[in-house]
Amino acid sequence: MTDRKTARPAEAMDVARAAQRTLNDALATAKQLKTKSREAKRRVKVAKRAAKQASKAARAARKAAQEARRGYKKAVAHLGKVRAKAAKAGRKEEKIVTPKRRSPSRNHAPPRRADRTRRRVWEVGEDGAENGRVPESATAS
Repeated sequence: MTDRKTARPAEAMDVARAAQRTLNDALATAKQLKTKSREAKRRVKVAKRAAKQASKAARAARKAAQEARRGYKKAVAHLGKVRAKAAKAGRKEEKIVTPKRRSPSRNHAPPRRADRTRRRVWEVGEDGAENGRVPESATAS
Protein backbone atom coordinates (compact mmCIF):
# COMPACT_ATOMS: atom_id res chain seq x y z
CA MET A 1 0.00 0.00 0.00
CA THR A 2 2.69 2.36 0.68
CA ASP A 3 4.05 1.82 -2.80
CA ARG A 4 1.02 3.19 -4.46
CA LYS A 5 0.80 6.33 -2.43
CA THR A 6 4.37 7.33 -2.83
CA ALA A 7 5.06 9.58 -5.75
CA ARG A 8 7.18 8.39 -8.56
CA PRO A 9 9.44 11.12 -9.90
CA ALA A 10 9.26 10.02 -13.56
CA GLU A 11 5.48 10.01 -13.69
CA ALA A 12 5.32 13.36 -11.98
CA MET A 13 7.70 14.83 -14.55
CA ASP A 14 5.51 13.45 -17.39
CA VAL A 15 2.39 14.88 -15.81
CA ALA A 16 4.11 18.26 -15.36
CA ARG A 17 5.27 18.26 -19.01
CA ALA A 18 1.79 17.36 -20.22
CA ALA A 19 0.32 20.17 -18.13
CA GLN A 20 2.95 22.55 -19.57
CA ARG A 21 2.04 21.51 -23.15
CA THR A 22 -1.66 21.97 -22.43
CA LEU A 23 -0.96 25.41 -20.97
CA ASN A 24 1.18 26.43 -23.95
CA ASP A 25 -1.48 25.16 -26.39
CA ALA A 26 -4.17 27.08 -24.50
CA LEU A 27 -2.04 30.25 -24.54
CA ALA A 28 -1.36 29.91 -28.28
CA THR A 29 -5.04 29.31 -28.99
CA ALA A 30 -5.96 32.35 -26.87
CA LYS A 31 -3.45 34.48 -28.78
CA GLN A 32 -4.82 33.30 -32.14
CA LEU A 33 -8.40 33.93 -31.04
CA LYS A 34 -7.46 37.38 -29.78
CA THR A 35 -5.83 38.15 -33.16
CA LYS A 36 -8.88 36.83 -35.00
CA SER A 37 -11.14 38.90 -32.77
CA ARG A 38 -9.08 42.03 -33.48
CA GLU A 39 -9.23 41.33 -37.23
CA ALA A 40 -12.97 40.70 -37.03
CA LYS A 41 -13.47 43.99 -35.16
CA ARG A 42 -11.43 45.77 -37.83
CA ARG A 43 -13.56 44.17 -40.55
CA VAL A 44 -16.75 45.13 -38.72
CA LYS A 45 -15.49 48.71 -38.48
CA VAL A 46 -14.65 48.77 -42.21
CA ALA A 47 -18.02 47.18 -43.05
CA LYS A 48 -19.85 49.74 -40.92
CA ARG A 49 -17.99 52.55 -42.67
CA ALA A 50 -18.82 51.04 -46.07
CA ALA A 51 -22.48 50.61 -45.06
CA LYS A 52 -22.61 54.20 -43.87
CA GLN A 53 -21.11 55.47 -47.15
CA ALA A 54 -23.51 53.30 -49.16
CA SER A 55 -26.45 54.63 -47.16
CA LYS A 56 -25.25 58.20 -47.78
CA ALA A 57 -24.87 57.52 -51.52
CA ALA A 58 -28.34 55.95 -51.67
CA ARG A 59 -29.86 58.98 -49.95
CA ALA A 60 -28.09 61.30 -52.41
CA ALA A 61 -29.29 59.18 -55.34
CA ARG A 62 -32.90 59.31 -54.09
CA LYS A 63 -32.65 63.08 -53.72
CA ALA A 64 -31.20 63.42 -57.24
CA ALA A 65 -33.95 61.18 -58.63
CA GLN A 66 -36.62 63.29 -56.91
CA GLU A 67 -35.11 66.50 -58.31
CA ALA A 68 -34.90 64.93 -61.77
CA ARG A 69 -38.56 63.89 -61.48
CA ARG A 70 -39.56 67.44 -60.56
CA GLY A 71 -37.50 68.85 -63.43
CA TYR A 72 -39.09 66.39 -65.85
CA LYS A 73 -42.60 67.34 -64.73
CA LYS A 74 -41.77 71.03 -65.15
CA ALA A 75 -40.27 70.42 -68.59
CA VAL A 76 -43.33 68.44 -69.73
CA ALA A 77 -45.68 71.16 -68.49
CA HIS A 78 -43.59 73.83 -70.23
CA LEU A 79 -43.50 71.77 -73.42
CA GLY A 80 -47.30 71.50 -73.39
CA LYS A 81 -47.60 75.26 -73.08
CA VAL A 82 -45.05 75.86 -75.84
CA ARG A 83 -46.83 73.40 -78.15
CA ALA A 84 -50.19 75.03 -77.50
CA LYS A 85 -48.70 78.45 -78.18
CA ALA A 86 -47.06 77.21 -81.40
CA ALA A 87 -50.30 75.58 -82.55
CA LYS A 88 -52.18 78.79 -81.86
CA ALA A 89 -49.58 80.81 -83.78
CA GLY A 90 -49.73 78.26 -86.60
CA ARG A 91 -53.49 78.68 -86.88
CA LYS A 92 -53.06 82.44 -87.07
CA GLU A 93 -50.48 82.07 -89.82
CA GLU A 94 -52.75 79.79 -91.87
CA LYS A 95 -55.45 82.43 -92.18
CA ILE A 96 -54.99 84.83 -95.05
CA VAL A 97 -56.53 88.09 -94.04
CA THR A 98 -58.21 89.91 -96.93
CA PRO A 99 -60.39 92.96 -96.85
CA LYS A 100 -64.09 92.34 -96.65
CA ARG A 101 -65.88 92.28 -99.99
CA ARG A 102 -68.11 95.21 -100.67
CA SER A 103 -69.26 94.16 -104.10
CA PRO A 104 -71.30 91.04 -104.80
CA SER A 105 -69.58 87.97 -106.20
CA ARG A 106 -69.53 87.59 -109.96
CA ASN A 107 -69.89 83.84 -109.76
CA HIS A 108 -73.22 83.80 -108.00
CA ALA A 109 -76.34 85.58 -109.06
CA PRO A 110 -77.65 88.01 -106.48
CA PRO A 111 -80.65 86.77 -104.55
CA ARG A 112 -83.91 88.06 -105.99
CA ARG A 113 -86.14 90.02 -103.69
CA ALA A 114 -89.86 90.02 -104.01
CA ASP A 115 -90.32 93.70 -103.23
CA ARG A 116 -87.78 94.82 -105.85
CA THR A 117 -89.43 95.89 -109.11
CA ARG A 118 -88.34 94.19 -112.29
CA ARG A 119 -86.44 96.13 -114.86
CA ARG A 120 -88.33 97.41 -117.78
CA VAL A 121 -87.82 95.43 -120.94
CA TRP A 122 -87.17 97.57 -123.95
CA GLU A 123 -88.70 96.72 -127.22
CA VAL A 124 -86.56 96.97 -130.28
CA GLY A 125 -88.77 99.46 -131.99
CA GLU A 126 -88.98 101.80 -129.05
CA ASP A 127 -85.26 102.30 -128.68
CA GLY A 128 -84.76 103.20 -132.28
CA ALA A 129 -87.69 105.54 -132.30
CA GLU A 130 -86.45 107.57 -129.44
CA ASN A 131 -82.85 108.04 -130.51
CA GLY A 132 -83.56 108.41 -134.16
CA ARG A 133 -81.49 105.58 -135.40
CA VAL A 134 -82.21 102.06 -136.48
CA PRO A 135 -81.26 99.26 -134.07
CA GLU A 136 -79.05 96.40 -135.19
CA SER A 137 -80.55 92.98 -135.38
CA ALA A 138 -79.49 90.38 -132.89
CA THR A 139 -78.49 87.87 -135.59
CA ALA A 140 -76.15 90.19 -137.47
CA SER A 141 -72.54 89.88 -136.62
